[in-house]
Parts: sequence; structure tokens; C-alpha cells
Amino acid sequence: MPDPYPCFFYGSLMNTRVLNSVTRPGPESNLHTVPATIQGYVRYPYHNEPYPGMIATSDSPDSVVEGLLVFGHSLMDRFRLDQFEGSEYTREILPVKVLAPVPGEYNLMNGKKPLAAGDEVQSYVYVFTGPHAHLDRSRPWDYEAFKKDHLDLWMNTSSDFV
Repeated sequence: MPDPYPCFFYGSLMNTRVLNSVTRPGPESNLHTVPATIQGYVRYPYHNEPYPGMIATSDSPDSVVEGLLVFGHSLMDRFRLDQFEGSEYTREILPVKVLAPVPGEYNLMNGKKPLAAGDEVQSYVYVFTGPHAHLDRSRPWDYEAFKKDHLDLWMNTSSDFV
């Protein structure tokens, strides 16, 4: 059975290779992904690591983090995601804005009503709750740089979830 809340990913899990290595979806998997944003947060690189942490910001309440919203995860997928994220990230339920239409069968929380671009949906979001000193707050995290500079090496060395 799919989880009622979709998951919003803003870092390495935006990449389907990384996401599938963590959740290990089977042939019965029925995931749907759309681009999405969350407002009032900023994303920074974790010091000396290729992944980011996202924290709330009161300095720029209009700031937006872009990411990927994934519908259709199972409870086992969510367990694996919780393990992957570790103790410095807390899974919270937050409003996320979808940037593309979502078929109604993926919207389990709202009577299978289709979602239109611009709609908000409550979603699981892994917010960084570790010490903020662990984040490099001098620059934003760059997804394109992650894919170019770190993805292949990370996939080859992250044996815990590959």
C-alpha cells in the first residue's frame, strides 16, 4: 500500500539512481515524480560531503528550494529513507507546491483529486536538524555540480544503500 504523503527531495535523492538504490522499488512499484518547491527554507552543502541540508530561514521567508516530489512510496520505502537520512535529518510534514499536474490516483490525502501546477500538498520533507555548523552556509548547494562531480563516485562507494 502506498504511503498517503508524497516525499519531497531536495538533494541527492532528486536523482533517480540514488533514490532507487535507497528504496529498491520492485516491479509492482508505481511511483510518480513531479518538480516541486518549498518556501521559507534554504539548502546548503554539508561540510566536506556531496549532499545538502535544508533549514528554515527567518531571514528570507520568500526563499524557495527546488526539488522533486515523489508519490507512491510504500511504508518499507519510507523506512529505508528514514535509515538513509540518519539522525541529523527529521522527517516533517510540510506544504510543498507542485510545479506540474499530478494524476488523482496519487493524491491519497484529498479524495483522489488531481493536483494542478501551483497546488500545495502536505508532504514528507527531511529537514536538517543537526548542528548548523555542519553546513557550509557561505554558498548554496548545487544539484548540477553534484551530478557532474560526485554522482558516479558516490554510487560506486555508497555500498550501504546500493
